[in-house]
Order: sequence, then C-alpha cells, then structure tokens
Amino acid sequence: MIRNPSSFGHNSFSSSKQKSKTPCGRKVSIKKGPWTPEEDEVLATYIKRHGEGHWRTLPEHAGLLRCGKSCRLRWVNYLHPSIKRGPIAPDEEDLILRLHRLLGNRWSLIAGRIPGRTDNEIKNYWNRS
Repeated sequence: MIRNPSSFGHNSFSSSKQKSKTPCGRKVSIKKGPWTPEEDEVLATYIKRHGEGHWRTLPEHAGLLRCGKSCRLRWVNYLHPSIKRGPIAPDEEDLILRLHRLLGNRWSLIAGRIPGRTDNEIKNYWNRS
C-alpha cells in the first residue's frame, strides 16, 4: 500500500472528534506534588484492609485524587511496613559498594540483597555519596 506523504505520522483511524484521554483514565483532576499525612493514612488504611494490587482502580476506591502509579510508588518506597528507616549503616554501605562493583547500577538487584531497603533508596544514596 502506498501512503500519501502528507499522511505520515497521522493515524488514519483517529478523528478530530476523538476524546483525549485524561491522566489515569479519570475525568477528575489528579493531584500532584508532595503527599500529605492524611493521604498517607488513607492509602495505608485502604491497603491494610484490601491488600496490595489493583493499583489502577485503587485511588478511586480509596477516595484519593492520585493516579495508581503514584499510589503504588508511595506504598512501595515510603509506606510499606517492611521498609527500614534511617541512615544507611556502615555494613550496608560496604555491601552496596561491593554489589555495585559486581552488578553496576542495577539498583533493584542490589536492594534485593539488603533487607528493608528499596531500590529507590539505594539509588538515591549512591547518587548522594
């Protein structure tokens, strides 16, 4: 099939009347920026009651004006009960250095070998040092 050069980059199935998709597929505005303690509490309570997963529908069911990805990242990186808080200990730092020599910037593999630390935390620590 030969295409008209003026049609390159345009989907022949789209029309000018097609509705644009809102972020996260929702009609309401999505809140961006720092999370409030109240939002953290709503998210943590919802997950304790209903479990992890179904991130795309979670914000609507929980009553949060956030997208599912934001909720998932907030839970995984900050609110999950197994996350270790506080500065990186000297033995953890030594392990990070050794694993980085071995694995490079594969933060999730490194974090998987340091209990209670997230890949995001390890990456941020590495980039701060």
